[in-house]
Amino acid sequence: MLSLRNTTAILFLTFGLAGGGGPVLAADAERGSAGLAALAVTVDNTGAMPIDCGAAVAHWFSVDLGSVPAGATVTLPLWRDDAGGTVYTLNLHGDRLPVERLWCGLAGRSWATRSEIALPRQAGAAADVAVACSDDGERLSCR
Repeated sequence: MLSLRNTTAILFLTFGLAGGGGPVLAADAERGSAGLAALAVTVDNTGAMPIDCGAAVAHWFSVDLGSVPAGATVTLPLWRDDAGGTVYTLNLHGDRLPVERLWCGLAGRSWATRSEIALPRQAGAAADVAVACSDDGERLSCR
């Protein structure tokens, strides 16, 4: 009898191998910021409540990028491949995680109260991003 863990592993290997070229291993991923340009995303919390910022790095996975107390400003450290326009965050091991979506929302419920932050994605458009975020107690608005 297969356990859920074994079934998941079989599905992963099946779909990974079916895509051609075999499964992608962590050792195959590019690491570090070499060859990338720093992309500063500055978040100014002008609201009355603390906020949390996060990024979707896969269809079902997100990472925390930081918290911004009320009245404070924080710069989220992201990286850009200027040639292709891909924006990355790095995990603790230095693995490059492509950012699909970036948002900030009220602390403790950032996804439900989120305001998405647009990132420069065109090749060669290496411009830092600065937003001011305010809340109405129910939702965050970043512009």
